[in-house]
Amino acid sequence: MPSNPVRRKILGFISEQASPWVVALTALVLGAVLTIILALANYELYKRQLIQRFGLLANEHFSRIQERLDGQAYRLDSLRRFFVFSDQISRAEFNGFAAPLLTGTQAYSWAPRVVESEREPFERQAVTEGLNGFSVRELDAAGGLQKAAQRAEYFPVLFTQSRSTLPLPLGFDIASEQVRHQALERGRQLGTMVATPRLHLVGLEPINATGILLLSPVLVGDARFSARAEDVTGFVMAVISLSALMTDGLPTQENLAVTLRDLAAPDPSEPLYQSPTAAAESDLRVSTLLTLADRNYLLEIRPTAIFLNSNPSQRVNVILLGGLLSVMLSALLYSLVGQRQRALRLVDQRTSELRQREQQLRGTHGQLRNVLNAATEVAIIATDLNGVISTFNVGAQKMLGYTHDEVVGRFTLRDLQVTAELEAHAQRLSVGYGTQVSAGEALFVEASQESIHQSREWTFVRRDSSTLSVNMLVTAVRDEQGQWVGYLAVCIDITERKRVEEELRRLAVTDSLTGAFNRRYFQERFAVELGRVQGNGGELSVIMLDVDHFKRINDQLGHAMGDWALQAISQRISLRLRSNDVFCRLGGEEFMVLCPGTDAVQAYQLALDLWRELRSQPVDGVGVITASFGVAGWREGEGDDALLLRVDSRVYAAKQAGRDRVEPDLL
Repeated sequence: MPSNPVRRKILGFISEQASPWVVALTALVLGAVLTIILALANYELYKRQLIQRFGLLANEHFSRIQERLDGQAYRLDSLRRFFVFSDQISRAEFNGFAAPLLTGTQAYSWAPRVVESEREPFERQAVTEGLNGFSVRELDAAGGLQKAAQRAEYFPVLFTQSRSTLPLPLGFDIASEQVRHQALERGRQLGTMVATPRLHLVGLEPINATGILLLSPVLVGDARFSARAEDVTGFVMAVISLSALMTDGLPTQENLAVTLRDLAAPDPSEPLYQSPTAAAESDLRVSTLLTLADRNYLLEIRPTAIFLNSNPSQRVNVILLGGLLSVMLSALLYSLVGQRQRALRLVDQRTSELRQREQQLRGTHGQLRNVLNAATEVAIIATDLNGVISTFNVGAQKMLGYTHDEVVGRFTLRDLQVTAELEAHAQRLSVGYGTQVSAGEALFVEASQESIHQSREWTFVRRDSSTLSVNMLVTAVRDEQGQWVGYLAVCIDITERKRVEEELRRLAVTDSLTGAFNRRYFQERFAVELGRVQGNGGELSVIMLDVDHFKRINDQLGHAMGDWALQAISQRISLRLRSNDVFCRLGGEEFMVLCPGTDAVQAYQLALDLWRELRSQPVDGVGVITASFGVAGWREGEGDDALLLRVDSRVYAAKQAGRDRVEPDLL
């Protein structure tokens, strides 16, 4: 009896006897069910993504605002230190120091403490300095300024640097108004920076007139927590507009509704600031606690209608697309089943043609070998299953210096590579696969897997024992029956490319003028070393030097001699440093030495050596160059900003003491 032939199936599971209409209808129903499932899943994903996007925007807003608050406190504290470390400050010096600090701040002011017996001499002195009509003043009932009544002490505004175009409120006694007076007393008792509640700011335009006042006491000798009134020489103040603080320069103003509440206010539920865009009806809401000086604020963020409308759900699109795909799939299956017989005939015809072409390909084998040899810039190496080389084209001969006869049948691919590199790769593969992989197998394990065909960088050894870097791709070679018969390696010389990459990496961390490391490299190494001592303990110090009168060199001798002077300084300093010290140019005439494992005393001795070396002999064409050095050692619990601020203050102290000296760390 004739045997029944095995019937083929369309797509592996549809019988060729099935009705095209039944197949199409079944596909349409399944597509509709799958579309509904996908629409539900898409809606759940949309809700998660909406929460994630809102969280990202809100967190960015939180960090930006806290960063601004921290910046306000940091800049005001720097102004306070300016007064602490200076014996006497003129109006021009105050304006010169405060003007660059006006970032997100409406004004900076200085209000000295004046007792009643000193009031008239103080007013006469201010008039003598050019403030015509100056007097100690206070607010009247209409909000204007009038001559202040007699009190035991005053804190009149003497210096002020403002962004406002309105007249400056010079002479305004900040202790004359109750809210400001309470803040002064709190700052005096605590000896630290304090902030006022929301109040009407004097001397600003109406759009910026609502805000807070940040005050920091300037104490005699910086005597913190002093209980004596006479220890307070005055207050430095930052005038902060809430409108500018919460809106200027911040993104996504229309997407988020922001509310800021002062938790120390008598009624914390009353907003300190409310954004003009109303919040939408949504369960999305995040809040965080912010800190400025001695006050805590609750910042709450909710999405607006604009945010929700810009992130719509795609459920309708998924349903429409799913329905369209279901119809298309039904039509496609109907067409496939209907043309089954035609497809089978076409397959038989193509099979016959492929057999004929197979014979033609056998005849072109010799031509292919000639093509391989013509590829003189690419090394093409074929091996058998044991790795013994069977093909070594002209490109490989040119790249490695071996002839065809020296290699074929005698060398394995492993013989051309660095052994240590192969063994290290084999060790990684052994860990990854959980079984021992030898160095000889390391090249071919991944090539035998269908899903892994990645090129790798290897080091090859030439005939003259020199090395070169290559990018090599190894693939398995199969015969007509699909059996592995060997491997094919294609190699490209990348030695020059790696040299260029290494040079670019060097330039990225090096100052082009002096050859020292640049600011970017210093910041990276400083963060690493600071993290090391913070986590494991140890010592870490920094030395900062600023070339004295460098502007005079540029102005009198020209920038070319200035560059030559910086190069000479860098060379002398580098020769005196230890192997583990990191010498960097921060910019201009400022340099920094990072000293890992070195305490402040040792760093001071090193700074003295550098100072002596720098001034030991003149620089050709320039003369003797001096610099002001500052030294600071890391203290437990100290962050990067604090350490850098201390070393900067030591350099400033050296400058103030007459330059050309080393100022040690204050213990």
